[in-house]
Amino acid sequence: MKTEVLSQVADWLEEHSTAVADREVQLDCNSIYAALNQLQVLKRPLTEYWKMTEANYDQTESDHRLTLQNDQQALEELADRVLVNHVDGSLAPVQLNFSYNHENPFVDGEYLVTTDLHVVEYALSVLGAVAANTDGTVIAQTLSADAVLSIGLAVHAIEAWQQD
Repeated sequence: MKTEVLSQVADWLEEHSTAVADREVQLDCNSIYAALNQLQVLKRPLTEYWKMTEANYDQTESDHRLTLQNDQQALEELADRVLVNHVDGSLAPVQLNFSYNHENPFVDGEYLVTTDLHVVEYALSVLGAVAANTDGTVIAQTLSADAVLSIGLAVHAIEAWQQD
């Protein structure tokens, strides 16, 4: 598993998030999707979730950390993000506890790319640190599926914003 990409992208975002927000450079969204898919937290590749309805996701895979508000709405339109903001526990034996916050990249109907950039950067920093110190199965067993989907949704929204 090439989880080092998580930390590399987080480090790159720390240096370049302002340039991405200013449209001076583009975020490589496909490498983030690939790294998140390699965590094997979700049952299918991230890009297969965008058109899925909130109701379908809620009934099949959600761990109910996301605030789903419109059963018929496609997940790609979801405004809620679950930010992976902390991990604690021990590595031997492995007992990890991730903690989460909610973020909303839409304020008064306007998309704030900086919020999603923060969600991605912060989450990948935390996940990269865990991945560097454990085997890949630990994250798959302990990380929220909704959190991984949130990171993916943030990246997807940034990708769409970059194409505007």
